[in-house]
Amino acid sequence: MVPGVPVPCRFPVELYADPENTSYLPKNYNDYTCENSFSDYLQGDEKCPKVYEVVIPILYSLVFVVGTVGNSLVLYILMRNHRSRSSTDNFLLHLAIADLLMLITFPFAITEAMVGWIFGDYLCKVVGAISILNFYCSSLLLGFISIDRYLSIIYAIRTFRKHSIKAVHFSCIIVWIFCFLLSLPNIFILGTHQIDNYTWCTYNQSHFPSNTWWQVGRFLNHIVGFLLPMIIMTVCYSHIIATLCRSQRREKKKAVRVAIIITGVFFLCWTPFNVAVFLDTLNQYKLIDSCELQYNLPVAITVTELLGYVHCCLNPLLYAFVGAKFRNDALKVLKHAGCFKSKLLNRVPSVSRKSSTTESECRTVISSI
Repeated sequence: MVPGVPVPCRFPVELYADPENTSYLPKNYNDYTCENSFSDYLQGDEKCPKVYEVVIPILYSLVFVVGTVGNSLVLYILMRNHRSRSSTDNFLLHLAIADLLMLITFPFAITEAMVGWIFGDYLCKVVGAISILNFYCSSLLLGFISIDRYLSIIYAIRTFRKHSIKAVHFSCIIVWIFCFLLSLPNIFILGTHQIDNYTWCTYNQSHFPSNTWWQVGRFLNHIVGFLLPMIIMTVCYSHIIATLCRSQRREKKKAVRVAIIITGVFFLCWTPFNVAVFLDTLNQYKLIDSCELQYNLPVAITVTELLGYVHCCLNPLLYAFVGAKFRNDALKVLKHAGCFKSKLLNRVPSVSRKSSTTESECRTVISSI
């Protein structure tokens, strides 16, 4: 769960912990004009907690299992073929690591949804920072992959392999350091807070208008985690599509469709969440006066957040297994694990992982776009 985001079916994060006195009222209680809105928050819906405590953990568990298996397989294949990795493959290696590290935080979120945060204040800070770190890394690496493919396809750039590998890893290290610095403040501003019988991992100062770090985190989430990689992907893949559409090669026509799917899936997965969080930001600043919006935003954010995390499961399919070389490698791994018979593997044509000319390298990049 995203720290500081309203939790559906629970008490608002602005509430104080003592239900026996008037300090239990929200800090902005005078701003409440919606009939029964506050009493509904206090009393809750009997069905809503069950949905949150049962359905959400099940869905998160499904994303966790599928995403972990898919990204682990990608990571294993890339490590297994480390001598023949292309520049795109090295970006995919870091992307798989970022997705796996973010998926590791899912069991904590599942437990919190069911029984509250039971792991203590220290793990609250660490898990929250890890989640945000890898969210930023995953999004920015997608942007770098689009730049890498833009250079490979549009300009057919072919450099010495050692220089290319060093440049890719150096770029990824810069991304990791940058994202680490962005996530570092969460170690100091996250903490555990008990509301009623539940303990939540959230910001120490949970009043949004007076919490500068929370406000900065919100806008960084929109700009660095969504808008920046979305703009980079749109620009790069638009140029790629325009260039490939002028070609009559069948392989390049397929690459156009894949490029559209890559950009479209990222947009569809993360746009609803960013819209919901942005509406919550406007609501926190009292720029939107809607009773229905105030009551439904926590649920909307939780649902759209889950949709965004589904992208972790789709990354291996979109960026790895869509290429023939990855499909071959994946089938070989599964064959050795006893999942497929040898006859099925023999039906798949082999694809060389090495290229000797600029044109062959360009075709390899296109086939794995």
